Amino acid sequence: MSKRLIRVKPDEIRSKQDTLLSHPFNAVLSNGNTIFGRLISLDEMQLVLKDTRDHHHRIALSDLYEVVYDDNSGIVPPSRHTTL
Repeated sequence: MSKRLIRVKPDEIRSKQDTLLSHPFNAVLSNGNTIFGRLISLDEMQLVLKDTRDHHHRIALSDLYEVVYDDNSGIVPPSRHTTL
């Protein structure tokens, strides 16, 4: 079965909060570092996620490039590209 990687920009995170709470995801930082974990909390300045070693990571939304998660529901999201 193929995977559908969903990319969420920092300004879209609040609207996708319920979905992100139910999926583990990769937080891709502006400097290229990536942290894998589950969302613990989110406010207007930062998100907190817990990694697989139970460590908490506080990430400022200003340092976040995008969040990427695997949507295995089979629903194809609308394309970001108007030509597709």
